[in-house]
Amino acid sequence: MAVPEHRSESSLRGVLSINASMFSFAVGDAILKALGRHFPPIELIFIRSTVIAVAIALAMVVMRKPPRLRTAFAPSLLARTVFDCINIFGFTAAVVHMQLAEIYAILLMSPFMMTIIATVFLGEPVGYRRWLAIIGGFCGVLLIIKPDPFALDKWALVGLLASAAAAARETVTRTIDQRTPAIEVTFYSAVLTAAGALMLGIGQSWVPPTQPLHFLVIVQAVSWLIGTLLMVQACRIVPLSVVASFRYTLLLWGGLAGYLVFGDVPDRWSIIGAALIVACGLYTFHREAVRRRPVASNVVTLN
Repeated sequence: MAVPEHRSESSLRGVLSINASMFSFAVGDAILKALGRHFPPIELIFIRSTVIAVAIALAMVVMRKPPRLRTAFAPSLLARTVFDCINIFGFTAAVVHMQLAEIYAILLMSPFMMTIIATVFLGEPVGYRRWLAIIGGFCGVLLIIKPDPFALDKWALVGLLASAAAAARETVTRTIDQRTPAIEVTFYSAVLTAAGALMLGIGQSWVPPTQPLHFLVIVQAVSWLIGTLLMVQACRIVPLSVVASFRYTLLLWGGLAGYLVFGDVPDRWSIIGAALIVACGLYTFHREAVRRRPVASNVVTLN
């Protein structure tokens, strides 16, 4: 059966949007990693969250959809913000000390963690094939973390915490009132994250705002916004299973950025671990496609 031309063009735009989104995230994270050598993580998180909040606020003004104050104090939104903060703080701390490809591989474990959360707390049935895929994914993480007292990467454990927080965040997101616009959820998350960073940064030494490197912090925040917008566009025009599959190109972009900018070359165990995570993740999406059920592990945001 021939595929309608408009559907073919739409699919192509969706795939290009996903890849451009992953590229934008990798560029922003490479900048974040470089800035981590000059700025305390708390300051980076504060500036980035503030830029994002201001940009979204301006967009809401243009759209004439001002945020509703009562939404900010909804229990589900507050819970999501807490997990989002843990994810952002954990990722920012880990990315400074880890290779981009390695931290991305660990973050891509969040779909497996979402499945576990859905099973334990929501009673979702999971077959043995999906459990085997989850176990395989965690084995991949172990190859990256290297749980040896002499080779243990503590920052990989921090990255794993960020991945778990991302899984919890996306699970809680499902409980937010469907009438709450996504842009409003993102706005309050950015505002509360900035406020949290500001409070945690009291008493710490921050780099004066006159430094020219602050411009790169703004570029990093803008790259994250562009990546998110492209991802949202992709989710609207192609099946989520396609989006989830192409998200693994983040490993490719991260590996290239790490090599070209920092000269990082993952060791063979990290490469094998990342490949195992990708293989198990793709198999999970395949099983969901066979069962013709929505993939519970689709996540729009990466960090």
